[in-house]
Amino acid sequence: MKKLELKGILILIFVTLIWGSTFSLTKISLKYLTPFFLLFERFFLGSLFLGIYFIVKGIPLRINWAGSILGIINFLAIAFQTFGLRSTTATKGAFITGLSVLMVPFFERIFLGSKISIRLWLSVFIGFLGLTMLTVDFTQIGYINWGDFLVFICALLYAIQIVYIAYVVHKKEVLDLVFSELIITMLLALLFHIFFEPESLPLRNIFISFIPVLYLGTIATSLTLTLQLIGQKYLTPTKSALIYNLEPVFATIFAFFILKESLSLIQFIGAFLILLSLFTSIPSSPIDN
Repeated sequence: MKKLELKGILILIFVTLIWGSTFSLTKISLKYLTPFFLLFERFFLGSLFLGIYFIVKGIPLRINWAGSILGIINFLAIAFQTFGLRSTTATKGAFITGLSVLMVPFFERIFLGSKISIRLWLSVFIGFLGLTMLTVDFTQIGYINWGDFLVFICALLYAIQIVYIAYVVHKKEVLDLVFSELIITMLLALLFHIFFEPESLPLRNIFISFIPVLYLGTIATSLTLTLQLIGQKYLTPTKSALIYNLEPVFATIFAFFILKESLSLIQFIGAFLILLSLFTSIPSSPIDN
């Protein structure tokens, strides 16, 4: 394994670790805030945090088209998932969102012309199987409804986002891309809050939830989105997707300690398979992929 590839792997593992911690904190924050207001506040704080860094370092604030498109994809994925989960179960939502892991190698092959090795295909299958076992209660799968379709579009967008990052990250400055993504996501979240969440929020709720939202906005958004783009510079989209599979593993661990949620044997096996998929993907050289 090349040093840069190892660097990318370690960076993205750290990113998924931070993202894994957000589920418990988001669940706490949503007791006081509406979904799109939380998203607006989170990306506003992320934009502010990165903007201050730009000013201190004397870096000009720039918004570019590549980062703006990234922000649109990011927000639409979140929006489709949010609306979809209103009419489907969290179990099915998690399963369908996990389909993005299977989509990435196809998109990578089609749009980037990359060759996907047999070992990597096997890793993708093992990772998807592990993700399914970790997140899905098969007794609640049932029939397909409109909400499932909306969440499927979310999965499609997440897969496109991973491949799109691989395409633009070598062409534009990382910080410009991240700042553009933060600003566009923030503005779209504000618009959706105004149109779809007309109820007013007590100021007290905003203050009560400020500490977890501050963490979500700065560490879990501004920092992680920057590191995500840096990490993906050194990895193929498919390998990146396999590492992102670790997010529910970390989320389960944090939920166990913070929310006191339990973990079944099937979920333990699922977590093990996700880790196995990551290790089986590592020996294949990025040049071969």
